[in-house]
Amino acid sequence: MALRHTGKLDVDNMYKKGRVIEVQRVHISVALDDRVVLATVRGEFHETGAYPKVGDWVKVSLIDDEQAVIEELLPRSSVIERLDQETLQPQVLVANVDIIFIVMGLDGDYNVSRLERYLLLARQSNIKPVVILNKVDMATELASQVAQVEQVLVDIPVHMTNAVTGSGLEVLRSYFEADTTAVLLGSSGAGKSTITNWLLGESTQAVNEVRVDDSRGRHTTTTRQMFTLPGGGYLIDTPGMRELSVVEHESNQEEMLIEEVESLASLCQFSNCDHEKSAGCAVLAAIDDGSLDTRTLDNYYKLMREREWQQDKTGSKDRFTKHKEKRQSQAYAAANKRRLIRGG
Repeated sequence: MALRHTGKLDVDNMYKKGRVIEVQRVHISVALDDRVVLATVRGEFHETGAYPKVGDWVKVSLIDDEQAVIEELLPRSSVIERLDQETLQPQVLVANVDIIFIVMGLDGDYNVSRLERYLLLARQSNIKPVVILNKVDMATELASQVAQVEQVLVDIPVHMTNAVTGSGLEVLRSYFEADTTAVLLGSSGAGKSTITNWLLGESTQAVNEVRVDDSRGRHTTTTRQMFTLPGGGYLIDTPGMRELSVVEHESNQEEMLIEEVESLASLCQFSNCDHEKSAGCAVLAAIDDGSLDTRTLDNYYKLMREREWQQDKTGSKDRFTKHKEKRQSQAYAAANKRRLIRGG
C-alpha cells in the first residue's frame, strides 16, 4: 500500500541511485548496484518533455524487486544532441559520455563530409572524438582514403580496424577506465554492433549483413543501449544515423567555409553567376588552380541548403514553437512546485 507523505522526509534515503541503460517505448531500464529494474516516470516528466536518456543518472523509488518509478533526473556532465527534423528542437541522444567513437566503414559508407559533421557534433558536445575506420579489408584505395581523413583531423586519434576479425580493436580498450563511458556513432552497417560484441567478449548485439549495392545496414540495433565492459567502463551502442543535423551553434569552421567561398563568388564576372558553367567564374577558376577543392564547395552548398531548409521550416512553425515553449514553461513551474511540496 502506498503511503501518503504528510511531513518532511529524508527523500535521499528513500530513493536509490541508478543509471539508464536502455529507453524503450513504455519502460526505461535502470541499472542499480545489484540489479536492473524496469522503470516508468512521474507525470511531471510527461509535462516537461525532459525524459531520461541512456547514460543518465537518476533516482528511483522501488515498487518491487523488478519495477521502479524514476523520481529525479540528476545533473548531466555532458549531452550529445542533434536537431530533430520534425520539431527543429534539440534532441538529446545520450548523456554523461566521455568519448565518442566515430565509426566509418571504408566501403560504400566512406564519406569525409559526413565524418566532418560527426566531428562538429563532438566539438559542440565538448566530448573527445576518436575515429575508427572499419572494414580495412574492403577498402579499394586505402592510402588515399586515410590521407583524406587525416586532412580533416587535428590532434584526433584515428584507428583502422576489421571488426569481423578483431584486427586493430585491442587499442580501443586503452581508452577505458573504470568510470569511462564511450558511445559508438556512425551509419547503419558501419560495424558498431560488431565492435560492441568484440569489446564485450560475446555476441550480445545482433548483426546483419549490409547491402552490397550501397553498403548500408538494416538497422540491426533499434535502441540505444549501454553495456558494462568486462575490463571496466561503459559502452553505448546506437542505431545508425544516415542523416545528422547538428543543433545550430556559432561555428567558426562553418563561418570560415562560407567566407572562403563567398569571397571568391564576389570576384565572379557576373553577379548572378551559377558557379557551374558561367563564364568568368572565380569559384571555378579557384577549383581549376587548386586553391579551392571541390569538397569544400560541396560542403558549402550542403550547408546553405540545410540553413535554407531550416529557415523555411522554422518560419512555418513559429506559432507552434512559441505555443510549445509557453506550455513547457508552465509545466516546468508546476513540476517544481510539486517537487517542493513533496520535499516538505
